[in-house]
Amino acid sequence: MNRIAWVIAIGYASLALISAGMYVTSTVKFIDNSQTQLQFRAPYLENATFTAIPGGWNISFQWRVDDPGRLPVRIAIFQWEVAVDNGTDSRNPFDPVKLGLEYHILRGINLDRFTGPVILAGGSRSFHWWVNETDPANVGKIAKNPADGRFTVVVIGDVVIYYVGDINERHAAYVEPTIVRA
Repeated sequence: MNRIAWVIAIGYASLALISAGMYVTSTVKFIDNSQTQLQFRAPYLENATFTAIPGGWNISFQWRVDDPGRLPVRIAIFQWEVAVDNGTDSRNPFDPVKLGLEYHILRGINLDRFTGPVILAGGSRSFHWWVNETDPANVGKIAKNPADGRFTVVVIGDVVIYYVGDINERHAAYVEPTIVRA
């Protein structure tokens, strides 16, 4: 066999090895991406704190998001709405008429896929928001539950838009409506 044939054979063998490596790498990344999407859940309200301030309340929220997957997740948009349940009204906390009369807080972040906060693979992260409410009309809507003297926060729910790893594919997860005692 001449030298040119050897060079061509080595070239083809090298291309075969590179192709096999690329196939394995892309398959692993696809599996990791799919696994992260399957396991990722929207943030949940971990804690709410009410602190009296002159003329009203400082209300602090701590949201937590976990990434049990094998790739990092970047949050682009996270919007949430909560209502402070009027503890003196015995109707269901999710009753639409009751919710219409209660104090609502709507907050969130709206960034892009390059600047949003990152949750590392297998990690978790907390997000903190607070609001100082001193408007007398709104302060009057914030009431403790007379049975136990605690506040009840009703998470009405909303959405989180996220990206897995460096893949330009937008995903959505929805915040579950829940009730959190503060």
